[in-house]
Amino acid sequence: MSFPVRDDPQVFEILHPGDRVEARLIVDRGNYWLEEILTKGFVPTPTPGSSPVAAVVTPEPNRGVAVGDQIPDFALTDQTGHTVRFSQLRGQPVAVTFLYTRCPIATACPLTATKFAKLDAMLKEKGFGRLVTITVDPEHDTPKVLADYAKHLGAEPGRWKFLTGDPKEVAKVATSFGMIYYPDQGQIVHAQAAAVVDPSGRLASIYYGQMWEPEHLLRDLEKARKG
Repeated sequence: MSFPVRDDPQVFEILHPGDRVEARLIVDRGNYWLEEILTKGFVPTPTPGSSPVAAVVTPEPNRGVAVGDQIPDFALTDQTGHTVRFSQLRGQPVAVTFLYTRCPIATACPLTATKFAKLDAMLKEKGFGRLVTITVDPEHDTPKVLADYAKHLGAEPGRWKFLTGDPKEVAKVATSFGMIYYPDQGQIVHAQAAAVVDPSGRLASIYYGQMWEPEHLLRDLEKARKG
């Protein structure tokens, strides 16, 4: 994702495309920006046809399940306090994403939630599909916290499940989808991903970053539904 920069204008004279940088992220009342930018090496320019975003947010090779492969079954707890096995959701296509409720950056988790809420409305109208949102901050995001968050979004537990659980189990699930995340100074640094799993439990598609819209996932869900 992109960030605005508030720093000495001269910093842009020493930066070049492909530079790896380190900076301080400032978040203040919904606004955010980078300061204290330092160069920390160089990342080669992506080859023609490849995605520059992929160089930043795509998981390590072989880290996540490949498209077409089975998602390993897992058991987490939903916003109503009930245990949910992913295998229970088979029979319908499922859209999956990750976030955490305390995320302060409007274009990260809050944007993901807004997009999923729009997708939820689309699926309600069409009468098929499930949504699953998994927290990457399970120690804070209890079922009660997730229930409040889900209520704010108008999510119905029968169609849109918010899941939490043992941190080790959450990490295993996140790894299956190529997610990388870690705590840092009271927040969670994390990649972003949205995926579609077909009715048999196989990964049908996955998007990293925010390079997707509800319409993309709806298209993939409809395709997965038809097989």
